[in-house]
Amino acid sequence: GNGSDVQLLNEIDMSDVGMFIAVTDSDEVNMLSCSVAKIKGVPTTIARVRDNSVAEHMDEEIRAQLGVDLFINPEMVTAQELLQILETPSAIDVEEFGQGAVRLMEFKLNNEFPLLEQPLKEIRFPEGVLLVGILRYGEMIIPHGESRLQADDSVFFLGLKESVSEVEKLWFHNYNTFYKRAVIIGAGLLGRNLTVLLEKAGFSVKVIEKDFDRCEKLANQVDKAMVINGDGTDFDLLEAEEIADSDVIIALTDDDKLNLLVALVGKHMGIPKTVVRVGRPEYIMLMEQVGIDVVFSPRLLTASQILRFVRSGEGVVSISTFEGGKAESIEIEITNESPVAGKQLKDIRLPGKALVGVILRENEAIVPRGNTQILDGDHIVLFTLPESVSKLLKYLT
Repeated sequence: GNGSDVQLLNEIDMSDVGMFIAVTDSDEVNMLSCSVAKIKGVPTTIARVRDNSVAEHMDEEIRAQLGVDLFINPEMVTAQELLQILETPSAIDVEEFGQGAVRLMEFKLNNEFPLLEQPLKEIRFPEGVLLVGILRYGEMIIPHGESRLQADDSVFFLGLKESVSEVEKLWFHNYNTFYKRAVIIGAGLLGRNLTVLLEKAGFSVKVIEKDFDRCEKLANQVDKAMVINGDGTDFDLLEAEEIADSDVIIALTDDDKLNLLVALVGKHMGIPKTVVRVGRPEYIMLMEQVGIDVVFSPRLLTASQILRFVRSGEGVVSISTFEGGKAESIEIEITNESPVAGKQLKDIRLPGKALVGVILRENEAIVPRGNTQILDGDHIVLFTLPESVSKLLKYLT
């Protein structure tokens, strides 16, 4: 039925509904249906709203009156995530905690990585950083001292921002350059949002879009970005516009296969980094296997934000998912009721598979050792597997 049909919504029994999520293509329908759900007693309502100005101008009081607990804009969430990745070109993924004091970065290893096949216990990592995860052939591994790195692994480092940056300089320096020239294929809402963010961040941006109306709309939103009406798979056009001089090509159309083709053409032209949007998350691993550097799903990024909001009432400050949900990083606030409060880390046996990477204490970020004590009020940042999350939350909070 129609989600804006108030009579239909009123006929639905929502007495046992814990959460109502409205994600139609209409902002108005989403807000209206959430309002009806809230009136009918649903505790949590989430509305997808693509108009950036709506969420920006909605304070807590207005949201309460509307009956919407969370506005979510998938295209803006995705654009902000991409900006963070593009500003750190050596990494596949980047997440931050503690107002930026703590960083988690994912890197891809090649055959020339100098630490392959060495036991981790024999490797001297910079002070203030931990290797918390290894993705190998689609399986996420929580490493231990005997674990060894292999070519084609994706590795996850968690620690103090400056320490993770030192890891980047030590072992990934060949990629440690600043990207400032980007070409975007597709000027839908995601493409427009990303273009605006990149332009503000100082990037030189070219956008290629087949639809003239989309081109015109984007051209009215930007100051310096070049908007080109054309086919992003037209090799002659790409050569004429000197796309090969770009640092990164970003394929953002609604067609997964077209995005892959665009990225492969860009790689053939010698563009250093390729970024592809996928609508079907199951394509992520396949595209990575054929050499695409960054593959992302707006659907998964949106789900991660919703998950973060839902779990915020469970003592979770923030949560991020990686590699299509194969791993999660969670920031949890410890209270004096928690069984770990007052204990040293070596005396704590966490359920499931997880590593405590960082402790945030007032204005200090600490990479813990075995004798580090966890105190009431600490925020701990863990790296874990999804099947362990529920057990961890139940135990820690």
